[in-house]
Amino acid sequence: CQTFALQQDRNMIDVTKKFHECWTYFMVRYDENFDMKDFCQKLDLDYEHQKKYGTDEYMEIGSNHFYQQDVNKMVRQTLKNLFGKEDVLLELKEKYNLQYSLERVPTIDTRSQEPMPKLSLDSDIVEFLCKIGAKDDLDYFIF
Repeated sequence: CQTFALQQDRNMIDVTKKFHECWTYFMVRYDENFDMKDFCQKLDLDYEHQKKYGTDEYMEIGSNHFYQQDVNKMVRQTLKNLFGKEDVLLELKEKYNLQYSLERVPTIDTRSQEPMPKLSLDSDIVEFLCKIGAKDDLDYFIF
């Protein structure tokens, strides 16, 4: 078996090494009465960017693929544009009959030498989700 490696600043990196991964995003589900432009304007989000990542049924906010062992760091990056806007999120949720969920999708490679990811949420993130009536959805894959 041959090992392939990349040279980067005199350090050898084994590209055959197995890594954990994770994807986080905030999902907003809506129906035909939803006004995405109004939603984005009230939350100070880039409408064109959000339209690009939306469908007729949902949109994704703060999509993050940059893996960190503590998933809370990833979630904070995902939610950074929503923290402190709980009242507006609740108003929009009621106005448009929205459903909110924090989506966490880790892939855990059991052959990896990396530490296992920390998947439990910090209490302030749980409190934020509770305030806006959002679900926490954890879909994981183990190999």
